[in-house]
Amino acid sequence: MKRLALLLTASIFGQMPQAPTIRVPVRLVTLPTLVFSRHGRLITGLQRGDFHVFDNGRPQLVTMDSTSTPVSVVLAIQANQDVRTYVPFIERVGNAVDTLLTGESGETAVIMYGEGVAVVKPFAKGDVQSAFKNLVADGAKARMIDAGLRAVSLLRERPLWRSRVLLFIGQPLDIGSESPLSALKEQAERENVAVYALALPEFGKALASDTFSLQGVSRGEKGGFKGGVDLGNLVAVLRHSSAAERHADPFSILTAATGGTELHFRKQKELEDAIATVGLELRSAYLLTYYADSTESGYHTVKIEVDKPGAKTISRPGYWLSAN
Repeated sequence: MKRLALLLTASIFGQMPQAPTIRVPVRLVTLPTLVFSRHGRLITGLQRGDFHVFDNGRPQLVTMDSTSTPVSVVLAIQANQDVRTYVPFIERVGNAVDTLLTGESGETAVIMYGEGVAVVKPFAKGDVQSAFKNLVADGAKARMIDAGLRAVSLLRERPLWRSRVLLFIGQPLDIGSESPLSALKEQAERENVAVYALALPEFGKALASDTFSLQGVSRGEKGGFKGGVDLGNLVAVLRHSSAAERHADPFSILTAATGGTELHFRKQKELEDAIATVGLELRSAYLLTYYADSTESGYHTVKIEVDKPGAKTISRPGYWLSAN
């Protein structure tokens, strides 16, 4: 009776012994997904019920954002002596980033890498065009991996409902980074970051044989790009990017692991078209999301099927889930 009286008294005064709180991490997985017909044409107008997503072989309850998802983009730009002849091209495309890549609802940060890694424009300040004019090509190093990790740390702070994109502009190589490529790949997968790359040729090397032809992208009357542009030509590049073992360059590995695309350029017009193509891809993707099973840490494989005969999907192949 005394124990019951004490419990009742403690309850009255808000001192009832509390059971320990068990906190289970909840992981939201985002899957920007392109869908193509068997003839290589982009399929639009699909509904949530048309998609079936499997996580480690198990079907998932998926939601789909029917509106255009705002994008957060970090541009990581190589600026060293090996690319100094291309810097003037890059300096002149700042406005193209705003109009063709991120759009009105998007946001951009800019990182420059070479001998060091520097954030020349954070998300909340400045404009892209001014940041591009501050590029100084000097030194022999190209710390691409370190720049990528810095970019992921910036994107980690952005809301999960925004698409997170890391876009490299430079050569598909790393010189002098303190971290390995595997660390960048894993961090990008953990943080739902899609990696894209606009690649310059390495010194003394020709362009890769699967260089993307931008013939399928056409300009609109006011300098923009037509909303009905067919992305069929993009399929070949996306298929090549999944075979990272063939080229084994860091851009190929990162884009294949995160569902991004690697394009090549050598002239300013090609760079502008490549920026427009990435922007079009981002705007054309279906954004599928679901909550991962938090009891299974480690790498999760993802498979996406569509209820359309012959349809093919392009998305990230998986992600890493931490134990805590």
